[in-house]
Amino acid sequence: MALAAWMVAQKKLIPLKDDVSFKLFLSAPTPESNACLRYFLSATTGREVAKARVMNSEVLPECVKGKMPRMDVNCEFNDGQKADIELQLTKADDDQKLRSLYYACKLYAGSLGRGEKYRNAPNVYQIFLIDFDLFEDGEFYHRAMMRLDGGDVLSDRLQVLFFSLKVPDTVDASLKKAANWCKFISGSTSPEVLRELGNSADWKEEYGMAMDAYMKVSAEEKAWAYHLSMDRAEADYWNGLELAEEKGRREQALSAAQNFLALHVTSNEQIAKAVGLPLEEVEKLAAQLDATPVEA
Repeated sequence: MALAAWMVAQKKLIPLKDDVSFKLFLSAPTPESNACLRYFLSATTGREVAKARVMNSEVLPECVKGKMPRMDVNCEFNDGQKADIELQLTKADDDQKLRSLYYACKLYAGSLGRGEKYRNAPNVYQIFLIDFDLFEDGEFYHRAMMRLDGGDVLSDRLQVLFFSLKVPDTVDASLKKAANWCKFISGSTSPEVLRELGNSADWKEEYGMAMDAYMKVSAEEKAWAYHLSMDRAEADYWNGLELAEEKGRREQALSAAQNFLALHVTSNEQIAKAVGLPLEEVEKLAAQLDATPVEA
């Protein structure tokens, strides 16, 4: 916590591409975060959002052993419309498209009370901000909904929306504000990105509110403590992976060198060059092989 307190004291900006800081940014119980949530929902869904509130992030399963997804920012807005906003930085080891469908269906299935008409079911938006290439076309925005074989829309009540945090230089005018939010979240610690967004003539109000909410999140010691611990854990993981890969490559090189030496087909210098080992190590292996007694 000491380093976290120092970060806050130095007024450092915490990255928003982080689980806790992202959630706080859009769901903290402050006027600034609530305004950002409304602006964000309006930009991504294309609807005017007058009011929004954050709901429980855990959606209960239908049975005791059912899967219980934990959503990043589960919210309700306007006249009961529902949305879940997810920040996904890596593909992980599961199918992200099916995950988005599962989350959206959970939201939609739980939107009606006993006795309510199906026609009263609200619109549900499952919003994913992704920092990897999920679609081959590389487009900034993708929207999925239920369609018939001929292409006609069966229903637009359930929509899955994907926005790339790798925002291209040009986007459709209708997506400009959504692109600005993605740029802000992705490049929150970059002075150049913040300066560009601050100079955007049609994003002045959103930018001011986003910076106010962001500064409050950056002043949270708990958010910094979590970020620093996760950052170290990730660094340790990748360092460990790199060491394991290096060990594997060395073991392969040693094994290949031993095989060459056993065949007596080339010189120690050529073996060292072929397998990528120092000549001294190959000569040491050769000496060990010569010293090994041959079984009768």
